[in-house]
Amino acid sequence: MKIFDSKIQSEILEKNISEALDKGNGAGKVLSIVQVGNNESSNKFIDLKVKLCGKYGILCEVTKIDESKNDDEIFQIVENIFSNESVGGGIIQLPLPRKSLEKVLDFIPIEKDVDVISTEGKKRFYSGDFSKLSPVVRAFENFLSNCDINYNGLKAVVIGEGDLVGKTISFYLSKKGASVETISSYKSGDKLDCELLVLATGIPNLIKGEAISVDCNVVDFGSSVIDDKCVGDLDMSSSINHLGCISKSPGGMGPLVVRYLLLNFLNQ
Repeated sequence: MKIFDSKIQSEILEKNISEALDKGNGAGKVLSIVQVGNNESSNKFIDLKVKLCGKYGILCEVTKIDESKNDDEIFQIVENIFSNESVGGGIIQLPLPRKSLEKVLDFIPIEKDVDVISTEGKKRFYSGDFSKLSPVVRAFENFLSNCDINYNGLKAVVIGEGDLVGKTISFYLSKKGASVETISSYKSGDKLDCELLVLATGIPNLIKGEAISVDCNVVDFGSSVIDDKCVGDLDMSSSINHLGCISKSPGGMGPLVVRYLLLNFLNQ
Protein backbone atom coordinates (compact mmCIF):
# COMPACT_ATOMS: atom_id res chain seq x y z
CA MET A 1 0.00 0.00 0.00
CA LYS A 2 1.23 3.47 -0.90
CA ILE A 3 -0.29 6.86 -0.11
CA PHE A 4 -0.14 9.17 -3.12
CA ASP A 5 2.03 12.19 -2.26
CA SER A 6 0.12 15.17 -3.61
CA LYS A 7 2.43 17.55 -1.77
CA ILE A 8 5.29 16.91 -4.19
CA GLN A 9 2.95 17.21 -7.19
CA SER A 10 1.47 20.42 -5.77
CA GLU A 11 4.93 21.97 -5.58
CA ILE A 12 5.56 21.09 -9.23
CA LEU A 13 2.24 22.64 -10.27
CA GLU A 14 2.97 25.79 -8.29
CA LYS A 15 6.18 26.23 -10.26
CA ASN A 16 4.07 26.02 -13.41
CA ILE A 17 1.73 28.67 -12.01
CA SER A 18 4.67 30.97 -11.28
CA GLU A 19 6.08 30.49 -14.79
CA ALA A 20 2.71 31.29 -16.38
CA LEU A 21 2.40 34.46 -14.30
CA ASP A 22 5.94 35.47 -15.25
CA LYS A 23 4.85 35.26 -18.89
CA GLY A 24 2.00 37.64 -18.16
CA ASN A 25 -0.78 35.09 -18.38
CA GLY A 26 -3.92 36.31 -16.65
CA ALA A 27 -2.48 39.77 -16.07
CA GLY A 28 -5.07 42.15 -14.66
CA LYS A 29 -7.83 39.54 -14.91
CA VAL A 30 -10.06 38.38 -12.07
CA LEU A 31 -10.84 34.79 -11.12
CA SER A 32 -14.48 34.83 -10.05
CA ILE A 33 -15.84 32.26 -7.59
CA VAL A 34 -19.62 32.17 -7.17
CA GLN A 35 -21.33 30.23 -4.42
CA VAL A 36 -25.08 29.83 -4.07
CA GLY A 37 -26.01 28.88 -0.53
CA ASN A 38 -23.60 27.97 2.24
CA ASN A 39 -22.40 24.38 1.89
CA GLU A 40 -19.81 23.72 4.62
CA SER A 41 -17.60 21.47 2.52
CA SER A 42 -17.69 23.99 -0.34
CA ASN A 43 -16.63 26.77 2.02
CA LYS A 44 -13.40 24.93 2.78
CA PHE A 45 -12.62 24.44 -0.92
CA ILE A 46 -13.31 28.11 -1.61
CA ASP A 47 -10.94 29.10 1.20
CA LEU A 48 -8.19 26.98 -0.37
CA LYS A 49 -8.67 28.65 -3.75
CA VAL A 50 -8.68 32.15 -2.28
CA LYS A 51 -5.56 31.40 -0.23
CA LEU A 52 -3.63 30.09 -3.24
CA CYS A 53 -4.67 33.07 -5.36
CA GLY A 54 -3.44 35.37 -2.62
CA LYS A 55 -0.10 33.56 -2.49
CA TYR A 56 0.53 34.33 -6.17
CA GLY A 57 -1.14 37.71 -6.41
CA ILE A 58 -3.95 36.44 -8.63
CA LEU A 59 -7.00 38.68 -8.41
CA CYS A 60 -9.85 36.67 -6.95
CA GLU A 61 -13.40 37.68 -6.09
CA VAL A 62 -15.88 35.51 -4.19
CA THR A 63 -19.60 36.22 -4.56
CA LYS A 64 -21.93 34.43 -2.15
CA ILE A 65 -25.58 34.43 -3.17
CA ASP A 66 -28.35 33.69 -0.71
CA GLU A 67 -30.23 30.60 -1.88
CA SER A 68 -33.52 32.21 -0.78
CA LYS A 69 -33.37 34.41 -3.89
CA ASN A 70 -35.50 33.14 -6.77
CA ASP A 71 -33.84 31.47 -9.73
CA ASP A 72 -34.16 34.42 -12.10
CA GLU A 73 -32.53 36.76 -9.59
CA ILE A 74 -29.62 34.37 -9.20
CA PHE A 75 -29.27 33.93 -12.96
CA GLN A 76 -29.11 37.71 -13.40
CA ILE A 77 -26.42 38.13 -10.75
CA VAL A 78 -24.26 35.41 -12.31
CA GLU A 79 -24.76 36.74 -15.84
CA ASN A 80 -23.63 40.20 -14.69
CA ILE A 81 -20.51 38.74 -13.07
CA PHE A 82 -19.33 36.76 -16.08
CA SER A 83 -20.17 39.42 -18.64
CA ASN A 84 -17.72 41.75 -16.90
CA GLU A 85 -14.62 42.13 -19.08
CA SER A 86 -12.34 42.19 -16.02
CA VAL A 87 -13.33 38.59 -15.21
CA GLY A 88 -10.93 36.32 -17.06
CA GLY A 89 -12.42 33.08 -15.80
CA GLY A 90 -14.32 31.56 -12.96
CA ILE A 91 -16.39 28.83 -11.43
CA ILE A 92 -19.73 28.25 -9.80
CA GLN A 93 -18.99 26.22 -6.71
CA LEU A 94 -20.87 22.94 -6.62
CA PRO A 95 -23.11 21.51 -5.28
CA LEU A 96 -26.00 23.84 -5.99
CA PRO A 97 -28.78 23.96 -3.38
CA ARG A 98 -31.54 22.94 -5.84
CA LYS A 99 -31.84 21.27 -9.23
CA SER A 100 -33.69 24.19 -10.83
CA LEU A 101 -30.48 26.23 -10.55
CA GLU A 102 -28.45 24.00 -12.86
CA LYS A 103 -29.08 26.41 -15.76
CA VAL A 104 -26.89 28.93 -13.94
CA LEU A 105 -23.83 27.08 -15.26
CA ASP A 106 -24.70 28.23 -18.77
CA PHE A 107 -24.00 31.83 -17.85
CA ILE A 108 -20.28 31.04 -17.83
CA PRO A 109 -18.90 31.74 -21.33
CA ILE A 110 -16.89 28.81 -22.67
CA GLU A 111 -13.68 30.87 -22.74
CA LYS A 112 -14.12 31.65 -19.02
CA ASP A 113 -15.23 28.16 -17.97
CA VAL A 114 -12.20 26.94 -16.00
CA ASP A 115 -14.13 24.00 -14.52
CA VAL A 116 -15.42 22.86 -17.96
CA ILE A 117 -18.89 22.53 -16.41
CA SER A 118 -21.10 24.72 -18.64
CA THR A 119 -23.35 23.05 -21.22
CA GLU A 120 -20.99 24.06 -24.03
CA GLY A 121 -17.95 22.88 -22.06
CA LYS A 122 -19.56 19.52 -21.33
CA LYS A 123 -20.76 19.19 -24.92
CA ARG A 124 -17.22 19.50 -26.20
CA PHE A 125 -15.86 17.10 -23.58
CA TYR A 126 -18.53 14.43 -24.19
CA SER A 127 -17.98 14.71 -27.94
CA GLY A 128 -14.45 13.44 -27.24
CA ASP A 129 -12.73 16.83 -27.44
CA PHE A 130 -10.17 16.64 -24.63
CA SER A 131 -8.24 19.76 -25.67
CA LYS A 132 -9.42 21.47 -22.48
CA LEU A 133 -9.81 19.23 -19.44
CA SER A 134 -11.41 20.07 -16.13
CA PRO A 135 -9.19 20.44 -13.04
CA VAL A 136 -10.73 17.19 -11.73
CA VAL A 137 -9.69 15.20 -14.81
CA ARG A 138 -6.23 16.78 -14.84
CA ALA A 139 -5.71 15.86 -11.18
CA PHE A 140 -6.93 12.32 -11.91
CA GLU A 141 -4.50 12.01 -14.82
CA ASN A 142 -1.70 13.16 -12.51
CA PHE A 143 -2.53 10.33 -10.09
CA LEU A 144 -2.61 7.66 -12.80
CA SER A 145 0.63 8.88 -14.34
CA ASN A 146 2.54 9.01 -11.06
CA CYS A 147 1.24 5.62 -9.93
CA ASP A 148 2.08 4.06 -13.34
CA ILE A 149 -1.49 2.99 -14.02
CA ASN A 150 -2.34 2.22 -17.64
CA TYR A 151 -5.83 3.10 -18.90
CA ASN A 152 -6.07 0.44 -21.58
CA GLY A 153 -7.95 -2.64 -20.38
CA LEU A 154 -8.12 -1.29 -16.84
CA LYS A 155 -10.99 -2.67 -14.76
CA ALA A 156 -12.44 0.38 -13.02
CA VAL A 157 -15.37 1.12 -10.74
CA VAL A 158 -16.66 4.65 -10.16
CA ILE A 159 -19.02 5.20 -7.22
CA GLY A 160 -21.07 8.37 -7.64
CA GLU A 161 -22.61 10.00 -10.72
CA GLY A 162 -22.19 13.72 -10.10
CA ASP A 163 -21.42 15.99 -13.06
CA LEU A 164 -18.12 17.25 -11.67
CA VAL A 165 -16.49 13.90 -10.86
CA GLY A 166 -18.47 10.68 -11.31
CA LYS A 167 -19.90 11.14 -14.82
CA THR A 168 -16.82 12.94 -16.08
CA ILE A 169 -14.30 10.37 -14.83
CA SER A 170 -16.44 7.42 -16.00
CA PHE A 171 -16.66 8.82 -19.52
CA TYR A 172 -13.00 9.77 -19.66
CA LEU A 173 -11.86 6.33 -18.50
CA SER A 174 -14.08 4.54 -21.02
CA LYS A 175 -12.77 6.72 -23.86
CA LYS A 176 -9.21 5.92 -22.80
CA GLY A 177 -9.84 2.18 -23.10
CA ALA A 178 -10.80 1.18 -19.58
CA SER A 179 -13.68 -1.11 -18.67
CA VAL A 180 -15.86 1.01 -16.39
CA GLU A 181 -18.71 0.19 -14.03
CA THR A 182 -20.52 3.18 -12.55
CA ILE A 183 -22.42 2.67 -9.29
CA SER A 184 -24.99 5.29 -8.33
CA SER A 185 -26.12 3.65 -5.09
CA TYR A 186 -23.63 1.70 -2.99
CA LYS A 187 -24.29 -0.23 0.21
CA SER A 188 -21.39 -0.13 2.65
CA GLY A 189 -19.69 -3.51 2.80
CA ASP A 190 -20.61 -4.67 -0.72
CA LYS A 191 -17.59 -6.25 -2.41
CA LEU A 192 -15.69 -4.23 -5.00
CA ASP A 193 -13.62 -6.27 -7.45
CA CYS A 194 -11.57 -3.90 -9.61
CA GLU A 195 -8.10 -2.56 -10.34
CA LEU A 196 -9.08 1.09 -9.91
CA LEU A 197 -11.75 2.51 -7.62
CA VAL A 198 -12.88 6.14 -7.91
CA LEU A 199 -14.99 7.51 -5.06
CA ALA A 200 -17.26 10.54 -5.39
CA THR A 201 -20.29 10.10 -3.13
CA GLY A 202 -19.72 12.69 -0.41
CA ILE A 203 -20.86 10.12 2.17
CA PRO A 204 -18.26 10.01 4.96
CA ASN A 205 -16.41 6.71 5.48
CA LEU A 206 -18.88 4.85 3.26
CA ILE A 207 -16.33 2.51 1.67
CA LYS A 208 -14.44 0.07 3.87
CA GLY A 209 -11.05 -1.27 2.83
CA GLU A 210 -12.14 -4.82 3.59
CA ALA A 211 -14.65 -4.64 0.71
CA ILE A 212 -12.00 -3.72 -1.90
CA SER A 213 -9.98 -6.27 -3.86
CA VAL A 214 -6.24 -6.78 -3.29
CA ASP A 215 -3.87 -4.31 -5.03
CA CYS A 216 -6.73 -2.06 -6.13
CA ASN A 217 -5.75 1.60 -6.56
CA VAL A 218 -8.15 4.07 -4.95
CA VAL A 219 -8.84 7.72 -5.78
CA ASP A 220 -11.06 9.43 -3.20
CA PHE A 221 -12.71 12.63 -4.43
CA GLY A 222 -15.35 12.51 -1.70
CA SER A 223 -15.57 15.31 0.84
CA SER A 224 -17.90 15.82 3.80
CA VAL A 225 -17.63 17.87 6.95
CA ILE A 226 -18.00 16.22 10.36
CA ASP A 227 -17.29 18.21 13.52
CA ASP A 228 -15.66 20.89 11.37
CA LYS A 229 -13.27 18.37 9.81
CA CYS A 230 -13.20 17.16 6.21
CA VAL A 231 -13.76 13.44 5.76
CA GLY A 232 -13.52 11.36 2.61
CA ASP A 233 -15.58 8.45 1.25
CA LEU A 234 -12.88 5.88 2.07
CA ASP A 235 -12.68 4.89 5.72
CA MET A 236 -8.94 5.26 6.35
CA SER A 237 -9.31 3.54 9.72
CA SER A 238 -10.53 0.35 8.03
CA SER A 239 -8.26 -2.36 6.61
CA ILE A 240 -6.34 -0.77 3.69
CA ASN A 241 -2.85 -2.34 3.82
CA HIS A 242 -3.73 -4.77 1.00
CA LEU A 243 -4.52 -1.94 -1.43
CA GLY A 244 -2.28 -0.39 -4.08
CA CYS A 245 -1.86 3.37 -4.43
CA ILE A 246 -4.34 5.49 -2.47
CA SER A 247 -5.21 9.14 -2.97
CA LYS A 248 -6.97 9.90 0.29
CA SER A 249 -9.35 12.70 1.15
CA PRO A 250 -8.61 15.26 2.37
CA GLY A 251 -5.08 15.93 1.14
CA GLY A 252 -5.02 13.92 -2.09
CA MET A 253 -6.90 15.20 -5.13
CA GLY A 254 -8.13 18.45 -3.53
CA PRO A 255 -4.80 20.32 -3.57
CA LEU A 256 -4.17 19.27 -7.17
CA VAL A 257 -7.66 20.26 -8.34
CA VAL A 258 -7.19 23.75 -6.88
CA ARG A 259 -3.85 24.20 -8.63
CA TYR A 260 -5.11 22.89 -11.95
CA LEU A 261 -8.01 25.32 -11.66
CA LEU A 262 -5.51 28.18 -11.53
CA LEU A 263 -3.56 26.69 -14.44
CA ASN A 264 -6.77 26.52 -16.48
CA PHE A 265 -7.43 30.14 -15.57
CA LEU A 266 -3.93 31.00 -16.76
CA ASN A 267 -4.43 28.92 -19.94
CA GLN A 268 -1.70 26.47 -19.01
